[in-house]
Formats: sequence, C-alpha cells, structure tokens
Amino acid sequence: MAERSPLAEWLERIGTEHPRDVLAGLERVARVARCAGVTPPAPRNVIVAGTNGKGSTCVFLEQLLLAAGDSVGTTLSPHLARFNERVRVDGGEATDEALVAAFEAVERARGDTPLSYFEFAILAALRLFRTRRVHTAVLEVGLGGRLDATNVVDADVAVIVSVGLDHQEYLGDTREAIAAEKAGVLRAGRPVVYGEPDVPRAVQARAQALGAPLFAYGHDYDETVDAHGWTVRLADGRSVRTDTPPRIPACNAATAVQAWALLDPGFDPTAVESACLRAAVPGRLEHVRAEGRRWLLDTAHNPHAARFLARHLPSRVACGVLGMLEDKDAPGVVGPLLPRVARWIVTDNRLPRGLPATALRRRLEGVVTPRAIPDPDAALEAARSTTGANDVILVCGSFDLVTRARARLNC
Repeated sequence: MAERSPLAEWLERIGTEHPRDVLAGLERVARVARCAGVTPPAPRNVIVAGTNGKGSTCVFLEQLLLAAGDSVGTTLSPHLARFNERVRVDGGEATDEALVAAFEAVERARGDTPLSYFEFAILAALRLFRTRRVHTAVLEVGLGGRLDATNVVDADVAVIVSVGLDHQEYLGDTREAIAAEKAGVLRAGRPVVYGEPDVPRAVQARAQALGAPLFAYGHDYDETVDAHGWTVRLADGRSVRTDTPPRIPACNAATAVQAWALLDPGFDPTAVESACLRAAVPGRLEHVRAEGRRWLLDTAHNPHAARFLARHLPSRVACGVLGMLEDKDAPGVVGPLLPRVARWIVTDNRLPRGLPATALRRRLEGVVTPRAIPDPDAALEAARSTTGANDVILVCGSFDLVTRARARLNC
C-alpha cells in the first residue's frame, strides 16, 4: 500500500473529526482566528460572495492584481481534483508543506473549540497568507456570507456577484432571504460591488444602513463585447478597452475590474488585457477539444447558473450529460437548457448526497425523457459515441461529474 502524504493524512483527519455541515455562529471561528493571529490576513482584503460566479470573479481579480505587481492570496471553493486548488498564493496552488504547516498552526490555536471542515480550511488559508505576507487577500465565500468563515475578515471591498435560489435549507427559501445572508459581508463605510442589474432590496437596505457605497452592474458600471474587443465602463466615468475579451463570463470580469478600481483608484489599465488572457476557471464554461469531439464543461447546478449557462451555449448542443446532488432542483437546471440541447443522458452522482441516474430521470418526468446510464464514464462514452466530430457535448450539473469528465479528457 502506498504511503499517504502528510497533507492527505491531515485532510482525512479534518474530514473525519470536523463536520461538513454548517455550525451555528461565527464566535468560535473568530476566537480561533484571534488565537492564531490570522486576522486580517493581509493589509488589503476583498471578500466575494454570491450564488454563482464567485470563483471566476476571484480569479480575474487575482490576475488583475498580479499583473499590477501585487502579491495575492486567493481562496476558492470547492476544488475539482486537489485540495491545493482552494488556496492560491501569487496565482499558484499552495504547496503540501505550506498547507500542513498551516493546519498544524490552526490545530494549536483552536484548543478544544469545534470547527467545521470548511472553517478549519479557511483558517489555515488565512494563516498561510499571513505567513507568506501577501499584500492583498481575495476570499471566496463558501456558503451565504453572514455566518461563513471568511466573514471573520473585515473586507476593504465586498463583492456580491449574484443572488439566486440555492442552499435554501441553510440560507432561506426566497431570493431576499438569501440576499440578506450574503449582505452580511458588508462593512460600515466600505464599498460593495453587486454583479447584476437587479439588486435585491436586502442588499440595498444593508448598504444604506451601513453607509456602504453600492455599485451595481448595469447601472453604475457596465461592459460590452464586440468584434473589436471588450470595453468596461467604470462608476467613476473611466473606460477600459482591451483587444481580447475575457475567458470567463464578461459580467464577472467587469465586476472584478470595478472592485479593483475601488481598491486601487490609480490602477494601470494595461493589467486588464493581461487578466483577459490569463484568467480561467476549470469547469466553468470550459471548452475542451478531445476524443474527436467538442466538450463544454460547466458545474452549473442550480437554476440561476443554468440560465446563465444557457445564454452562453452554442446554437445547438448535440447531447447533454447531467449528474446532480439530491437536494438540487433538477427540472430547474434542465429547463433553461432545453431549447439548445437536442437530447440528454443522466448519470449517477457518486458523492454521498448524489442522485442515482434512475432517480434523476424520475425527477425530470414531464420536462424531458433522458437516457439513464448509471456509470458516469459509460455515460460520457455514450455521448461521445453517438455524436459527430463537429458536435458539442455539454457536461453539467455537479462538480463530481465535471471532475470525472476533466480526468477522462486529460484537462
């Protein structure tokens, strides 16, 4: 039997000893953060909340800062293949050794204080950023905002990329209730950037109560993509134009640029072109040419994300392969994609809360009649073998399925 690495041992330990469910309150996390000396993790801090688009926005902001010569620590969640993906320093994944040292420091600081798996991981990331003395920390919220472990940090700029229905069992069953949870990351007098035109009332009210300047996409700042490139119009009246559109959704990239302009009012606009060329997020609108087919991989797993994905699909997708968790709205995900996807294959999600293919097919009754193939690799092979060389195959619905597809396609 191969010997496990120290990082693997730590991940097994925190996965076993620390619950993955949300624990009540932030007092525990804040107490451990103080004992570990990890707040603030950097002289400048940005927190990024939202239902969808957080990772893309974080990575684009990271690349903007790096292009400007900044030192940056970034958290992302969840990971696709390796835990190291969750913690980045200057654009690269944290090493096993650095993560182990950070885990050890958190363990010493926490004493007998209980932490969830995510809380432990975030505190380790904050510790690593302090150790590496990064100048700016970009922190992706894991769930909600108000009670998320990242919210022990007082952000200089808060970003809420989007608000839609997801994780209702934790955040509430209306958009306004969820928005109120995400607005918990706002701080008095510090700006907040909202990444959609339709700003929830809860976000507006929270910003007003705190005296936090609010900048909304489509109102205070905007962007356009045309045959000549990409233009971002900022809230202060400046415009930035690049020859190359971003590789991530343009609205998320524009949100990152607006956040950067608030963090660095004297920013160098040439950094935007560099970010457009370099910023990419695996499994988010990821186009892959492999096995003689065109694949589009996207982790969209809620209706809000599916509607966004639908706007970025090719005119015709020959086949969609779908796998989902039990607590997700399968009809709400498939519905917006139906006009562009010719046929569907559903498959097992192999995670603990995953839906078997047969159960997923039953959930979609009245919406679509897919072919059910329990084995994910067999489902991907069926999609490949029944399509042509110029056809597009969409893989979506869960991180688990997209991760398997990326491994198969050697991404």
